[in-house]
Amino acid sequence: MIVLGIVTISIFIFLVTVLVFVFALYSEGQPVPELLRPFIDYHMHFMVLMGMFGVGSGLLMYALLNATLEKQKQVVKTNKDIIMKFLGSDERGILQLLLEKEGMTTQSEIARLPGMSRLKAHRAVKKLEGRGIIHIEKYGKINMIRLVEELRGA
Repeated sequence: MIVLGIVTISIFIFLVTVLVFVFALYSEGQPVPELLRPFIDYHMHFMVLMGMFGVGSGLLMYALLNATLEKQKQVVKTNKDIIMKFLGSDERGILQLLLEKEGMTTQSEIARLPGMSRLKAHRAVKKLEGRGIIHIEKYGKINMIRLVEELRGA
């Protein structure tokens, strides 16, 4: 699929370059090679075709990239589901809060979860950091908790 996209874009760039080259020769009054003469004779047809080809190649690239992104989102969702199964209830609550807050919160917010104390929050956060699920960033006396990039995708 990627090769098809690259070939399509390469053909588009080549045709645009040929059109520009031919019109540059023609506008300066220089002779246009016979092989390129149809580009002058049917220039309106080629411009319409180039526009359609540009839109088509854009749609093709969008479809390719969208399919890739959807696959990545599915992988991230699967990873989250697997990780959730191996976590205790406190860690699951923290991960759920992080997912609701788009992957970032403070440790004090975690401590305000039901059934959570500051000490429990600290221990659970350290355990999640040790497992590579979150990163802790210190800002003075505030700990910002961030979900690792691989789990933020979906």
